[in-house]
Amino acid sequence: IHNQKKGVNLHLFVRKFKQIDGQVQPYIYLGKGNTIEAEGNKPITIKLELDQEVPNTLYQEFNHKV
Repeated sequence: IHNQKKGVNLHLFVRKFKQIDGQVQPYIYLGKGNTIEAEGNKPITIKLELDQEVPNTLYQEFNHKV
């Protein structure tokens, strides 16, 4: 959880859908980030602050309801 103190680099990969029409979808690399907050246990929810801003087109794609 305290990745910066421990010298651990966190990399975030995401995908909107696991599969589309039976085809497994690839992950998209969003970059490195640092933990801001964590809560829960199995599952755990973690908030990250990314080193770089997510490109607007990618942000829009992931926030668009299908």
